[in-house]
Amino acid sequence: MNNNEEIIRLLKEKEDFISGAEIANTMKVTRTAVWKRINILREKGYTMEASPAKGYKLLKSPDLSIEEIRGSISGWSMIIGREIIFFDTITSTNTYAMELAEKGYPEGTIIIADAQTGGKGRLGRKWLSPQGKNLYMSIILRPAIPPRDAAILTLMSAVACASAIKRISSVPASIKWPNDLMVSDRKLGGILTEIKADMDRIFHAVIGIGININLEIEDMPDEIKICATSIKNETGNAQSRTLIAVEIINELDRWYSMLLNIGKKPVIAEWLKLSSTIGRAVKVTVGNNVFTGIAETIDEEGMLMLKLPDNTVKKISAGDVAILR
Repeated sequence: MNNNEEIIRLLKEKEDFISGAEIANTMKVTRTAVWKRINILREKGYTMEASPAKGYKLLKSPDLSIEEIRGSISGWSMIIGREIIFFDTITSTNTYAMELAEKGYPEGTIIIADAQTGGKGRLGRKWLSPQGKNLYMSIILRPAIPPRDAAILTLMSAVACASAIKRISSVPASIKWPNDLMVSDRKLGGILTEIKADMDRIFHAVIGIGININLEIEDMPDEIKICATSIKNETGNAQSRTLIAVEIINELDRWYSMLLNIGKKPVIAEWLKLSSTIGRAVKVTVGNNVFTGIAETIDEEGMLMLKLPDNTVKKISAGDVAILR
């Protein structure tokens, strides 16, 4: 825990004024050092009341606080979140995370940005990434699983995100195969998994997560207004990106630990419970081919089992799914 995180922890624990002397004694630094750190935190968006007689009182934290995220995560294994790197603006958290993974950064490193100028979606699409609205996060993993199971990482991440969103906001998030987070058939977020592997093993994977949290409908381009939503839009209230990020990180750590220690079955079982695709009539676009049928289930590798009109079943490893009404 760094000095900024320690001061935030002390201020939050006190819930009232805490003297500069008490902070200095606890942290074993000078009162001048405390004053400098308080000013740094103010520049980061923390609102504090200061009194010469009483000390400092935290009134309000910024909507996205890396200090509070670092101080609040408490996953099962603490693999995910052991290091968190923050950017005000970055081209793409996934691109940067892949670069760090190539350099040997440890598993569990997280990149979070307040905005992206080149956010990435599946199939080379651009991900809308305005400042101060949403959550953009990428995680470096080095899973000891065979490359054929790489799709399970996306399923696991979707389960973690949907579970976290439901718990923290009560929004009934579901999952559309293979990587979309949905609410009432409107897109709430997405997951982009990128890997480096050979035939025998995965060297590293990066899980990219983008979730619309406080994005207003009027902020969206016309072409996505009819098919997208945000947590704020669903609840009517602005949400704390800090609390949502903490919950997602904790859930990711829990489900990733389960995947490594128990295997795929719990992940697949929970994914099926949260799915908004299974049992429905769908159109699946795979390159230049289009298939329609009933999405029956997914197999142990995460492939979609599509029952075609002639009652044959087609396995689909990747494609765009549209729900037929």
